[in-house]
Amino acid sequence: MDWERINMPKFAYPDIGELGWSLYLSGHLRWLKKNTDYSLAVITSPNRKCLYHGLVDLFLDIPSDFYEKFKGEPNCFGLYPPKEKELRGYFQKIIPSNYVIPENFNFGCPFNLILSKSIYKPYKYSKKLEGKKKILIFPRYRSHPAMSYANVPRLFYITLIEKLCDEFLDYEVKTKGIESGSYSIDEIKKCNYINGVKKSADLQDTIDECQLAKVAIGSQSSLPKLTLLQKVPTFMIGWQKDRHTRQDNWMNTKVGFYEIAKDSYANFDFKDCLSKIMNFVKECV
Repeated sequence: MDWERINMPKFAYPDIGELGWSLYLSGHLRWLKKNTDYSLAVITSPNRKCLYHGLVDLFLDIPSDFYEKFKGEPNCFGLYPPKEKELRGYFQKIIPSNYVIPENFNFGCPFNLILSKSIYKPYKYSKKLEGKKKILIFPRYRSHPAMSYANVPRLFYITLIEKLCDEFLDYEVKTKGIESGSYSIDEIKKCNYINGVKKSADLQDTIDECQLAKVAIGSQSSLPKLTLLQKVPTFMIGWQKDRHTRQDNWMNTKVGFYEIAKDSYANFDFKDCLSKIMNFVKECV
């Protein structure tokens, strides 16, 4: 019997927070896979399993009663308002008895050991795509008061999409996201526009579409971070320029950034920003 294998540390990581923090977690698990002999498990939704293929020894589904017991908004590695003690107790009960949730995983927003020991690589495509080249738009919209400060106005995205459709007729301009976290913009009637915002997420589909994407655009959030990781030139609007263009631009992908104040998402120089986006797209297509 392989006693060394039996007695190796076994760690389980809940993935219940924001998608952007799932990217951090998969990078950390890749580092652990390479540098330790730990047995690793992740507790996540079917939609996010594609982030962990080849990185963990065990997949566990988030239990069906989780969202009945915990009503908070996804925030960092956990929920808002914070419930670290309750979440740790809940997940420790549902994982195999020989696994533990690491002490340094605190269901919060830590730039700590988890983030400093990470290896990032583009995620694998599940299939080869052919067809029109794409311009992807991520029209983030979150309704919770704690998250809504970062909503760029819907009209901004409508204007942007119409400009892109008119300027780049040979490209498919497509929005991506889920209805609970994005504007579903279906009032635009352009032959090269597709409203790809859906009720439920298909993260692997978004990753696959990066094969055809020549550029991606959105406010600073998870999906623009993902497209940068997939080496798609990406333009962001936000208030943390250094973080998103340097620290979290793991592949050193071409990036544009329109920097605004944290409280200015609803009221910045829209005309100037649109002009800079259009120039960035022209450089990329």
